[in-house]
Amino acid sequence: MTTKIDEIAEDVQQLKERLLERKPERFSKMDIARSFFGALFIGVTFVFSGRLIDIIKVMELSRIAFLVSATIAILIAEIYFVGWTKIKSLKEPGRNFFEFTLKRLFVFYAVSLIVAAFYFYILGYNSILSGAEALEFIFLVAMPCSIGAAVSDLLRKY
Repeated sequence: MTTKIDEIAEDVQQLKERLLERKPERFSKMDIARSFFGALFIGVTFVFSGRLIDIIKVMELSRIAFLVSATIAILIAEIYFVGWTKIKSLKEPGRNFFEFTLKRLFVFYAVSLIVAAFYFYILGYNSILSGAEALEFIFLVAMPCSIGAAVSDLLRKY
């Protein structure tokens, strides 16, 4: 049977974890929504660049592969240094490094691709660029979008 003192001690521990230790909360639907807005906010600064089409016209397949690899590496570093390093207890379910990182990596990159495709169609780039160039556009814009998606979610908690 729990007493009022036990309940208060539990509440104090939760406050300590949230305020002092800044322990990351569980990944939720709100985190996904926040990542959409972060990706939209950061991505919009890149889609209006006049040089974007010039860059896409000269991009090669090897650069796109490097771009995707670099984006994933940056996301993993962001997730690790901003989120994972704040976790003190590694024995909680769902708190191992791969589960913590992979679900965020997958969601943030998927959100960034969706936002980049949204900008591609809403701004009319589909009438300017061909099919292969469309993919180049989406992968190119997805890089800053993914950084925005991760930052908005991870920094909100800290």
